[in-house]
Amino acid sequence: MNVNMKIKIKYLDGVRFKRSIIASARRVCLAENHLNEINVFPVPDGDTGTNMAVTMNSIALAAEECQQTSFEGIINAIADSALSGARGNSGAILAQFFQGLAEATAGKVRLTTQAFSSAAKTAAERAKNAISNPSEGTIITVMRDWANNLVEHAPNTYDFVDLFNKSLIKAKESLADTPNKLKVLKKAGVVDAGAEGFVNLLEGIVDFIEAGKVAALKVKSHVAGKIRSLHLDKVDSVIPFQYCTECLIEGNGIDKESLRQKLSAHGDSIIIIGSKIKARVHIHTNNPQEVFNLSSQYGVVVKTKVDDMHRQHHKAMANTSLKGIALVTDSTCDLPPEIIDKYNIHVAPIMVQVSDKSFLDKVEIKPKDFYLILQKSNQKLSTSQPPPAAFKKVYDKTAGEYESIISIHISEKLSGTIQAAHTACKGIWYQKKINVIDGKTTSAALGLLVAEAGRLIEKGLEIGTIVERLRTAANHVKIFVSIPSLKYLVRSGRLTRTKGIIGTLLNLKPVITINPEGRIEEAAKVIGHKKVVRKTLELALEFAKTVKNPRFGVAHVLASGRAQWYRDQIRSCFSGAEIMIMEASPALGVHVGIGGAAIAVLGDS
Repeated sequence: MNVNMKIKIKYLDGVRFKRSIIASARRVCLAENHLNEINVFPVPDGDTGTNMAVTMNSIALAAEECQQTSFEGIINAIADSALSGARGNSGAILAQFFQGLAEATAGKVRLTTQAFSSAAKTAAERAKNAISNPSEGTIITVMRDWANNLVEHAPNTYDFVDLFNKSLIKAKESLADTPNKLKVLKKAGVVDAGAEGFVNLLEGIVDFIEAGKVAALKVKSHVAGKIRSLHLDKVDSVIPFQYCTECLIEGNGIDKESLRQKLSAHGDSIIIIGSKIKARVHIHTNNPQEVFNLSSQYGVVVKTKVDDMHRQHHKAMANTSLKGIALVTDSTCDLPPEIIDKYNIHVAPIMVQVSDKSFLDKVEIKPKDFYLILQKSNQKLSTSQPPPAAFKKVYDKTAGEYESIISIHISEKLSGTIQAAHTACKGIWYQKKINVIDGKTTSAALGLLVAEAGRLIEKGLEIGTIVERLRTAANHVKIFVSIPSLKYLVRSGRLTRTKGIIGTLLNLKPVITINPEGRIEEAAKVIGHKKVVRKTLELALEFAKTVKNPRFGVAHVLASGRAQWYRDQIRSCFSGAEIMIMEASPALGVHVGIGGAAIAVLGDS
């Protein structure tokens, strides 16, 4: 057999396309880190590679599971999976490309080079049309140039091997030219990350049809002669909208253009893809919740995702060498934003349930929005611990940047959060890096512990010493919470309706605390609102006098005035004390209710 004989592929059926797409997914995954490093457009948030890899992995899994052999069967499975699993700007564009390819090949069992080329051109046009303000020099430019090249050569090229090789050359030329079409790319000395990811996808196809197998080849640099160095420090770091927001809508007769117009006032980088029964929304915005509210007018919002691009950009621009110790907590930890930023604290959000919809705490729903619902609506409200996947996402990011990780969380007696963190650690290569600590408390008290961890890390102490000190501190931190009304304890199920009615009739107001084992217990019970406010302060001050160098945290539920009063009273007794004030997380507020407040105290043992 002549091993140099040219492979001839005169038609593309479902099986061949399925295998080539699996090869493409592996190729894109190999390029993930590189694509993240060169990601500067539309915002320099360093996640294009991850977004494309996640999207292509979703596609590859669907392709592997699909038992269809026709092109139509496979592309429909791929298109549906891409719509559900697309992530980020580039992922959404890829998903629309596959949607367009499915529409253009409806009813086809196999495709000739001409049929595929025509469908690819339609798919590239669909991808461009899904974007509100498409820019030249991006993935859509390379898609279009590649598709046009296919159409140009297909009438005289009946072999897919020959056709794909020629069109890949054109795609690489188009990729190398992206800096000439988009100034931000030239300034940074890079090509467009999404466009290069699409070229990686095409390379996977060519690798497969040439080798006849899924080959995981080392990613090559295609434009080394033209793009010689990265200058990410020269990129404009102003990101006008903070959150990359996405959701999946299921409905009947979804009007994508109408939704696009409504969303246009709430952000940029708007991409809406899909059909009249299932659509995916991508937007950069400062108000994810408003995006979800508007989207819910067109159908049921079944899946949401929010990424903080400001934080992603900060990480992308940071020194890539391993830093010392990463600090992780969950969103029941109440801290001012400036402390979270100061110590670069990574937060795994708890889940907030509003009726039948779930939201990521402090990401997809802000405490104030949650409390407005709590105050004005009778909707069922609850919270639950982050799933293990949320912790693994945080650990995956920090493990590549830090030598060690301290992960400190709400008491295991109050939540399954600690168990979720432990589950996320199991079996991962960096498991020994992670030190999971039971904070034995929550809210402002957990905030004091996490802030203390930040200080100890900043001092440069050894990881073992820090972990030991934090476990000791967790046994001595105290929190006292005033409960202005029993109705929220009844509503959340923490108190029976009968006891709630009796307590309300007697005007009883409890002060609750958390004991050294991490369980909730009653610290005091008084009659009247003024007395519970003063009793909470009294208990906190009494404890503060028993420790050295007390630090304070005050968390409130729409009660900023009372929180300020607490701070003034504390300062009258401890003039130089540190006192943090912040909104309480929904995990506390759903039980404490509107007007509730907590004082936490941590001292040196």
